[in-house]
Amino acid sequence: MAPEEIRMCVADVLQDDDIENIDSILRMLNFPDEPSWRASRGAAFTDAEVREALRGLMADGLVTPYVEHPPSGQCVPIPVDDVDTQYPWDTLWFHLEPEGRDAVRRWWETEGGQKYPNPE
Repeated sequence: MAPEEIRMCVADVLQDDDIENIDSILRMLNFPDEPSWRASRGAAFTDAEVREALRGLMADGLVTPYVEHPPSGQCVPIPVDDVDTQYPWDTLWFHLEPEGRDAVRRWWETEGGQKYPNPE
């Protein structure tokens, strides 16, 4: 898969919940049964690939990083520049913005759906 396709796969799995962390993104991408992105790709996604995809999605304003603040446990958005500098990756949560949902929809309609047909 090309880097842009990996970005769209990551964005696609972010559509299901309000926020997700890297572990849950990897779990959804690498679900062993069909239909899944791993099955479509024929190989597992790596932590490094997901981080790189998230970097690009954040840079484009399609995904917003969040961090949980104790003791309330409330998640608040943080600046993209604070990712992996002020806050380690394993403490972060990610939210797909409406523009990100639109990007996934457009990609699916113009390219993704043809290349990766849903077997259902």
